[in-house]
Amino acid sequence: MAAAPLELTLAQLPDAPGVYQMLAAGGEVLYIGKAISLRNRVRSYFQGSAQHHPRIAAMVARVADIETTVVGNEIEALILEANLIKRYQPPFNVRMRDDKRYPYLKVTNEPFARVHFTRTLAPDGARYFGPFTNARDLRELIDLVRMVFPLRTCREPIDGKRARPCLQYHIKRCLAPCVGYQSREEYDAIVDDVVLFLEGKHEALLARLNAEMEAAAAEMRFEAAASIRDRTIAVRRVTERQRVVWRSRIDMDLIACARAQGQACMEVFVVRGGKLVGQEHVILDGVAAREPQEIYAEFLTQFYSSRAAGDERRTFSAISEGRVARDNAAPAPASARARPYAASVVPKELLLEAMPEDREAIERQLSGIKGQRVRILVPQRGERADYLRLVARNAEQHLKAFLAHQEVQESAQARALDELAQALELPDLPRRIECYDISNVQGTNPVASMVVFVEGRAKKSAYRKFAIQYKDGPNDFEMMREVLRRRLRYLAQREEEDALGVDRTKRERFSARPDLLLIDGGKGQLGVAVEVLDELGLAGIPVAGLAKEHEWLYLPERSEPIVLPPGSPALHLAIRVRDEAHRFAISFHRKKRDKAMIRSALDEVPGLGPVRRKRLLATFGSVAAIRRAELDAVAAVKGMTPTLAAAVRARLDERPPA
Repeated sequence: MAAAPLELTLAQLPDAPGVYQMLAAGGEVLYIGKAISLRNRVRSYFQGSAQHHPRIAAMVARVADIETTVVGNEIEALILEANLIKRYQPPFNVRMRDDKRYPYLKVTNEPFARVHFTRTLAPDGARYFGPFTNARDLRELIDLVRMVFPLRTCREPIDGKRARPCLQYHIKRCLAPCVGYQSREEYDAIVDDVVLFLEGKHEALLARLNAEMEAAAAEMRFEAAASIRDRTIAVRRVTERQRVVWRSRIDMDLIACARAQGQACMEVFVVRGGKLVGQEHVILDGVAAREPQEIYAEFLTQFYSSRAAGDERRTFSAISEGRVARDNAAPAPASARARPYAASVVPKELLLEAMPEDREAIERQLSGIKGQRVRILVPQRGERADYLRLVARNAEQHLKAFLAHQEVQESAQARALDELAQALELPDLPRRIECYDISNVQGTNPVASMVVFVEGRAKKSAYRKFAIQYKDGPNDFEMMREVLRRRLRYLAQREEEDALGVDRTKRERFSARPDLLLIDGGKGQLGVAVEVLDELGLAGIPVAGLAKEHEWLYLPERSEPIVLPPGSPALHLAIRVRDEAHRFAISFHRKKRDKAMIRSALDEVPGLGPVRRKRLLATFGSVAAIRRAELDAVAAVKGMTPTLAAAVRARLDERPPA
């Protein structure tokens, strides 16, 4: 029976399309769903006569509150539901297990574009291809592109000031636009060829290359014709290795599902122009007792929404107008490669094993992303059905390999946690381990790291960095004291509120109680941790120190260290956690140190932003040269004014030359 506040919420639900969130007493999101009528759909969960599946019944028993968002139609509900599931990862929803920051291939938005690997999508006018589930495959693709198409790999501005080409030119990996050996128009033509190649439009690319080769030969430009011929041969060699699926030229994705042990593997074969150009698989959690139609529906909305996310921000021709590129003073103008990214992400046809729920709504959603009609089909016979069975076999194989790997990992982690608990005489298994490390150079730029391992696995979303405020020289003990106080006070506050019965609707991940605090250091650092725990009333939290010299573990009030054998799983786990804390701290310290080292007098000039600073340094070469230059020359740099130039000169005159 629903509680009174929940009954009030149910009574006020709107009869409109939207998305609903089932919340537990502590504010945890249990389930996210969509509905044409929020009132009818949500109230159906709490009807006394309802016969729910045990999974649904378990969820309903935990519901303490419901939040709803009214939208305009089913399409908006589908998109919002997919985004919220990705954000909150509710335990009762189907979830994409590896929905992380996938790698992309990026064609930059510069006057002379580059191709490189990235995990960050930004509204910078660049063209992104992906995402790829295997970073190694993407790096191999980038290497292939660079072998076939001679694009530059350097980040230098192309300003014609370079005296001679680099090694890339001599090994025929670049045509040296930096020294004027290649014009902007010739370079852009190669970039457009790269885009066609990455989109799988090989026939169009080969037709263009053949026409250019014949034109060059007719004009007796035989070296240019030979270069185009070599590129044509390389493209043909690549395309011949791709398997032809069938004669149809319609772009399509074939998707099959394999299920076992409450998890599923969704296999996706990407077919463009009748050829298999890509393959990936995604592991899903939370699929126990789910019907195939429901799994396919949730997978399609999440999979394609995440890949086309932010496409409206990456309308490249619009973004490139007036936007300054990162590596050069001006962006590349709109070109043939400035096409909507989502048009290639979503194919015209999706071939599935089972028809998903809300097929028409999903088709409308995907058609809106692509800009033309998208169809979802379930082939029953013929070559498409045969090929879909091949996709299903791949899904089964990948799921089998994943479950076997997971079983080995879980078994090893369980042994390591059990052995560590016995060695440290812990009351329970250390399911959540927090480790802290300090990094500084003679007390300068001091930082600290906090890494979290849950069930023996790194939980990077819970990592934290600390910029230490302590400035009285190199004192690791006091720095550790500051960091632990800053972290543990939230936990002490939360437990005090729990004791007083304070109701919290917002979850505080930073307040989670660790089962073990692991300190990078020996008895000294360990003693500081014990003092902080006593000070905050958290003496019940187990704490240990791990010294680097011999990899010995130290416990409070125990003079002798705990020496684990070199092959011990517990020791390997402790070292892995400690090394991760050390790596995280070092990387933060280096960033902070590098930032401090590159500061110059120009950073202190009010109104002089990074773009103008970069232009000044590019024009004059150094701060010393700017100091020696005439005031009119400084004011003549693009973006500068006489007033700002005078401010720069005044600031430089205040500071003596280094």
